Amino acid sequence: MLRRQGIFAIIGLIALFTVLHLGFAPETHDPRTTGTTLLGGIAFLLMTCAIILSTRAAIFEDWLGGLDRMYQVHRVIGVLAALFALVHFFGVPKALPAGADPALNAMVPSAPLGMLGLIFLVIGLFIALNRKIRYSFWRPTHKIMGLVYLLIFGHFFTAPPVFVLQFSPSGLLLLAAAIMGIVCLFYSVFGMNRRTAIPFTIEAVNALERATEVVLKPSGRTLDFKPGQFAFVEISEKGWNEPHPFTISSAPGDDRLKFTMKVLGDWTRKVREELQPGGEVMVRGPYGRFDAEGAGQKQIWLAGGIGLTPFLSKLRAMQPGDKRQIHLVYAAREEQDAIFLDELRNRAAQLGNVTLVPLFSDEGNFARVDMMKQKLPDPLNSYEYFMCGPKPMVDGLMKDLKAEGVPCRKIHTEAFEFR
Repeated sequence: MLRRQGIFAIIGLIALFTVLHLGFAPETHDPRTTGTTLLGGIAFLLMTCAIILSTRAAIFEDWLGGLDRMYQVHRVIGVLAALFALVHFFGVPKALPAGADPALNAMVPSAPLGMLGLIFLVIGLFIALNRKIRYSFWRPTHKIMGLVYLLIFGHFFTAPPVFVLQFSPSGLLLLAAAIMGIVCLFYSVFGMNRRTAIPFTIEAVNALERATEVVLKPSGRTLDFKPGQFAFVEISEKGWNEPHPFTISSAPGDDRLKFTMKVLGDWTRKVREELQPGGEVMVRGPYGRFDAEGAGQKQIWLAGGIGLTPFLSKLRAMQPGDKRQIHLVYAAREEQDAIFLDELRNRAAQLGNVTLVPLFSDEGNFARVDMMKQKLPDPLNSYEYFMCGPKPMVDGLMKDLKAEGVPCRKIHTEAFEFR
């Protein structure tokens, strides 16, 4: 669930800049200049926020509700930054004010830097939002946004004083944001992966029905995580170029780290067909705030297909005597597709506080609110919900649950999509 602290922080930053920019605007500025430079400054602050979120810092996960929510906010503010930048570009006066020295301003590279930044911003935004582009191409080309940020930084801080006073109160705020943004940019590109990488050795690759379980043995220290969290997995061999995020399906404290991956595309198919024991894997994480331990006593865990993995980790970590009453609703196309079903049944029997509710669509049982009304013993609004699965299923259930009077604060979801 998206948390509001991070959203309020971004809005507060924009509001502070707006007050400073309008409250200390130079007398020589006409309203058009003041307004368009305000939009340009807001665009730069939004880009800075997007750069900061790309560091995957834990504090921002807390403020926004997990890395999946951080990426969603990152994408939205990136689009908003582009829109503000476009309005700024087309709205800012092109002619110099009376009394300005044309020769002096011709020596300043602000306009070319701004033009290049805008061109690369539009190109980068098209690549970032185009879901038809392969992830292996999308990931490296998305780094063009770092170049855009540096160009926009140069555009602002070389702008003629007739347009921008860099050391005014609002200019100093932008300077402070730029310093933080550049530090975060270089950390994201050059430092983050080295700091967070933990080496593992592939011990086993187990083919399941429509999924693959990869078992990793730590080469030194292991990954400290909570049930329901995920990590980025990067295979350190030729031909395996980019990391991919997967939910951890083992329990914290296990001597092996396990990931269960549904065969969805070229990369996961290659894992199933070509990955061999003995290779080295780099794991970066953990991430995510899909935590059910601090929630209410009556919980519904709703898993669709491979969305079972965070709940599998939670069940494997749970100890007898847990006071919560949990219904695990597991939706799959048919019983054969339901991975780990026998383990789930055995674990539910051992724990005593977990009721397994399998729903197989080929038998006419679907993950729908009307079906849940029949299967659950209490009113729907008496439960707290944790859902992970295909987006259409989760979105439909959220809409129907809200219609049944379940408040948003009781519905928690894990987003699959990161772009």
